[in-house]
Amino acid sequence: MPVMSGIESARAIRKLEKQSRTKGSIIIALTGLAAASDKVEAYEAGIDLFMVKPVSFKQLESTMKEYALIGEGT
Repeated sequence: MPVMSGIESARAIRKLEKQSRTKGSIIIALTGLAAASDKVEAYEAGIDLFMVKPVSFKQLESTMKEYALIGEGT
């Protein structure tokens, strides 16, 4: 990303949510980084799901639907 990384973006979103006391957004990382340390860093930053490319459209669609339903229930 040109201005900040996905990890930095997630941290910024979580900080804003905490400051404004709003309900947490669902953050799904779609990345080419597959190391275990990348995954740990993502979850520590507040990312809800870490998906490693390549990802099929069907897999992405299914995941987004699942998380949309979770979001509706919270």
